Amino acid sequence: MKKFIATSLLALSLVACSKENSTFICGAYQVDITMAEDGESITAVINGDEMTLNHAISASGVRYVGELNDTVVTLWNKGSDWTMYLNEEDGIKCHR
Repeated sequence: MKKFIATSLLALSLVACSKENSTFICGAYQVDITMAEDGESITAVINGDEMTLNHAISASGVRYVGELNDTVVTLWNKGSDWTMYLNEEDGIKCHR
């Protein structure tokens, strides 16, 4: 229950901070993120391809998962850090 509350609070804080688009560079990828008002999904445009990622269970931080062109994309946020995973390979650190 505590993990759910902590995750919900983090998602709500991200929503409050993310009314505008956020742009990150993750390796060779430009990622533009727009958070849904309820925090349950994000819309991401990755190098021009748009997709929806849905909130997924995470032991810590907030994780969103979706599929783009047969590639499972995971965007994981902890604090101010974002990491992108493609098909569960090694994470790609993102920066603004």
